[in-house]
Amino acid sequence: MPPKNGVFGRSDFVVVWLAAFGAAALVGTHGIAYWDAGDYVRLAISGGESGLLLGRPLFLLISRLVLKTGVDPAHAEMVLRWFWTVAGTAAAPLLAMLAARLGADRASSLVAGLLLALSPSFAHTAHQVLTDAPALALSVAALCLAARGQAAAAGLVLAAAIATRETAVIHLVAVAWLCGRRWWLAATVCAASVAVVIAIWRPPSLGSWAGAMSSSAAANPLSVIDVAIAFVWVLAAGPVPVVIGALSLLRPPSPRLRWASLVPREIAIIAWPAAIATVALMFYPDGSFSPRYMLATAPIAFFIPAALWLKAHRRLLVISLAVPLIAALIATEPANRVAAYGATLGTRVSALPGNALVVPGHFCPQARLAATVHGRADLMFVCPGWEWPVDLVSLLENAIANGSFVAIDASADAWIGRREQPLRDQVRAWLDRHAVRQVAGFSVAGG
Repeated sequence: MPPKNGVFGRSDFVVVWLAAFGAAALVGTHGIAYWDAGDYVRLAISGGESGLLLGRPLFLLISRLVLKTGVDPAHAEMVLRWFWTVAGTAAAPLLAMLAARLGADRASSLVAGLLLALSPSFAHTAHQVLTDAPALALSVAALCLAARGQAAAAGLVLAAAIATRETAVIHLVAVAWLCGRRWWLAATVCAASVAVVIAIWRPPSLGSWAGAMSSSAAANPLSVIDVAIAFVWVLAAGPVPVVIGALSLLRPPSPRLRWASLVPREIAIIAWPAAIATVALMFYPDGSFSPRYMLATAPIAFFIPAALWLKAHRRLLVISLAVPLIAALIATEPANRVAAYGATLGTRVSALPGNALVVPGHFCPQARLAATVHGRADLMFVCPGWEWPVDLVSLLENAIANGSFVAIDASADAWIGRREQPLRDQVRAWLDRHAVRQVAGFSVAGG
């Protein structure tokens, strides 16, 4: 039954969550499609620490608790993927609840929730072992609490979001603003909670992290193409709601477009900081890699303002919900191929000779995860990205000179994207100078 007086209710919450969960199960990849997902699973199994800024402590802690229920390490990725799908997709009904608490009517609130539930990039990302969807859910929950004036609870939940993924700190401005005169309480609780987490968890060296980021940025300078791709990733959250939401924030009502009304002050308070952060994220050095980076801010910035207008334009609403999701379903084939190839590392890595130096290309997280699952602690890995050595040739030659094997996956499928192609050429050039044999799809030299 619909709630009384048109207020967003529990049944609405369940409906929007089911839509989000169904879309994630349909569009998401049933396997590891993103680099970080393999690392998170491996760290959850091994108990290791992430090298990313604060180390994503809450995400890893909960993942480990899930696995401690008796999950076989071989099934850890699948169990964690479905667990985080259930948790992360709660962001959609929470966004609808936030819209209602900021004064939107029931129809607008439902539309806002469904825009996120059926967002192509959100649906695909939510069905992975990644921090993006859970952090978004916690961020929106903090805003919901702040909208009710519950400053201490809002600060605590936002701290949990930051401990899940650091970009959630962006929403501290909106949380404090919504809390009014008690902004100091929300900010203090958030800062104190994060400080406690840092003290207990021991995050990675911020100096090392900043140095790695600087080196990566210097080696791969930001280009116009990178920013353009990042802008496309913003649109991947939902082209129609992003555009309409941005227009709603930037201009007054237009008779020609029949805007329903100005964006209310309470909604603008949470939307504008997120919109500014979305623009800033387009210039993040790695922002062109994936649409998931934009999910921290884009839905909060644009979806509620867009919902206020789209609720009265049902035909466009149906198109804006259905067409991008169908397109995303078709476009997921490359991600499925990546996941399928990565899944082969489980048996391939276990077949490698002992004490080998392994260069698995793009699938380094899957290779390390396979080594963890199969008890191959003897293997060492050279990965693209921050860990790629300045002098690859010397590293490989020294391994050979010390009597170790070098195992390289030089296939085209193992190197993805324009940044990895020069690295593939390096390893192929090195292999051309050595006698190799094939072992489980790896070119093995030395020993």
